[in-house]
Amino acid sequence: MIPPSFTMVMPKTGKRLIICGLFINLFIIKPTIALEYELNNHTFDLGTRARIAYVNADNKANNLSNTARDMSLLLRFRVNSQWTPQLFTLVELDHVELAWQDEFSNGEFFNNTPVIPDAAGIDFNQVLLRYSPTNTLQFTLGREAINLGNERFIGTNSFWQNEQTLDTVGFNYEFGSASKFLYRYIDNANRITGRNAGKKLSSSDSNFAANNGQRPANFLGDHDHDTHLLFAEFKEWDYSKIQVYYFDMNIKDATALSNKTLGSRYEYEGRWNKLRTLAHGELALQQRTEINNDATLQFYDLGMGIGYGVNQLSINYQQLGEHNGTSFVTPLASLHEQNGWVDKFLKTPQSGLRDYSLQYIWRQSPIKIDARYHAFHTDDNHSKLGEELDVDFVLKLSRQGTILLRYADFFSSDNSSPDEQRVFFMYTYNL
Repeated sequence: MIPPSFTMVMPKTGKRLIICGLFINLFIIKPTIALEYELNNHTFDLGTRARIAYVNADNKANNLSNTARDMSLLLRFRVNSQWTPQLFTLVELDHVELAWQDEFSNGEFFNNTPVIPDAAGIDFNQVLLRYSPTNTLQFTLGREAINLGNERFIGTNSFWQNEQTLDTVGFNYEFGSASKFLYRYIDNANRITGRNAGKKLSSSDSNFAANNGQRPANFLGDHDHDTHLLFAEFKEWDYSKIQVYYFDMNIKDATALSNKTLGSRYEYEGRWNKLRTLAHGELALQQRTEINNDATLQFYDLGMGIGYGVNQLSINYQQLGEHNGTSFVTPLASLHEQNGWVDKFLKTPQSGLRDYSLQYIWRQSPIKIDARYHAFHTDDNHSKLGEELDVDFVLKLSRQGTILLRYADFFSSDNSSPDEQRVFFMYTYNL
């Protein structure tokens, strides 16, 4: 039985001093807190990620400005073990500490500030048993971090300190030269807001009265599931790969998000010396099974690009369709990585969403710059929702250590949501 998570209790001032001290060590003095050690058939890893986040939301409708800031530290301990030639286990324990808790909301608690979804506590992020009777077949049981494809439908949301993991049973099968098939049955989704985010809000929570003391379903730390995932990837060609998937999601704690989705994605990447050409196309069809709407909702993701040397430029169009106020949803996705880093569209608007984007990437080791521009429109009448500029600056210090500065700026077009800027400064070692 997996023990419950718990948070460390200490005076608030003392906690801030401890976390600030750890940040000074990580960012300034000697950023080598991670280690790896092997003992017989057991590998031990310790990784860390420290982050400072700042949010400024400017509501033009009522001339109000709201800010939030968060300082967080993740320590991750991982043990990979091989007990027999066929039997493997993985145990991954996460500990997250927070500072400035009175200055941001995180989904577990709300205090009239913008949400930065980092949850504190100690938890088993992964506890897995793997059995491989052959070189091509592997059975899996336990709590698992799963990323499928580009994480548009299934992902860990791993940008945040507390990952989304799934309690699953299933198998992987490899075939051909590099192709694979995966099946998982999901019993529970352990979400980024943490297992302390239960169904009841604290009476001191700023959202208590508005929600009658009930936590909104999209902020629950656990979602009870009866879900089946089928995913196949075909990589038998030099420049192309094809993915085919079917997801039957029955989400008992958020029934409105239950859906059946069938789709396919094609990706192409050609290379001639320093010249690269990129293209992808994806189509998915979805039925929202718990909503009284017989329509089949559509999802499109189309893009193309070109790269030369250290430069790469691409354009992309993504559409989450709607019908009669019901829109296409992806509740198990790595949502922060989709449709802008300000996270305005974690939940698809009832009017649907069309995202037109332009991306420029510059790479010259050890530096990478990733700049993106988004123009957002509704799907029903194509009215403009807003624009967003996102920029990443990445410095690779070593094979294991990375510094990231992320800036995201959203401009609203219809005053339905505030303008918002988000800044993240992060150091990661061996996660």
